[in-house]
Amino acid sequence: MSDVKIMTFDLYGTLVDWKSSIGNVLNLINPGLLDKFFSAEFVYVSNLKSFEPYSMVLKKTLMDVLKKNGIQYEEDYGETLVRMFSKSPFFADSVLGLIRIKKKFKVGVISNTERKLVKVTLAGMEDLFDYIITAEDTKFYKPDRMAFLEAIKIMNVKEEEILHISAYPQYDLKPARALGIRSVLLNRYGYHWDLEINSLDKIFSII
Repeated sequence: MSDVKIMTFDLYGTLVDWKSSIGNVLNLINPGLLDKFFSAEFVYVSNLKSFEPYSMVLKKTLMDVLKKNGIQYEEDYGETLVRMFSKSPFFADSVLGLIRIKKKFKVGVISNTERKLVKVTLAGMEDLFDYIITAEDTKFYKPDRMAFLEAIKIMNVKEEEILHISAYPQYDLKPARALGIRSVLLNRYGYHWDLEINSLDKIFSII
């Protein structure tokens, strides 16, 4: 992989722990909703025909999950979810890995979110990234391939110069590979891929 010039990353679930931040809110409302929420969120973004702010995606997903489980949605629930999501904490190995990667490569984020939320999430970590690209910038949500194609235009690189890392085959690795982008699974949730690591600081062991 000597021709790799930039490493790009999914953010939520890969570099930061959105399962804990979202899970804490869901458990406060009603325990046992976490897996249902993430399944519903993937279906929602996969079927979007036009861009809408990710804060609305979160709220509408929560509204749908609560309705299906006989729980009354409250706007305060949605607002709490959005704010907690934006404060999702970095995994320690993400920080260590990014510090090491930044010494040798350009670093980018291609994230299913909006600018005002990602600004909060990356507070204090912005210097570790050369490109911070959201669905608000591309107008597409992963797994739509256009999310990657538009990000590639913004970064002004070629597909073969990118190594994309994500914890999710369904959101990231499959559409990236379909475009000829080499992809690595950061194994946080038990998915499998032909190239995978279990800690970001181990990335140099495969490249």
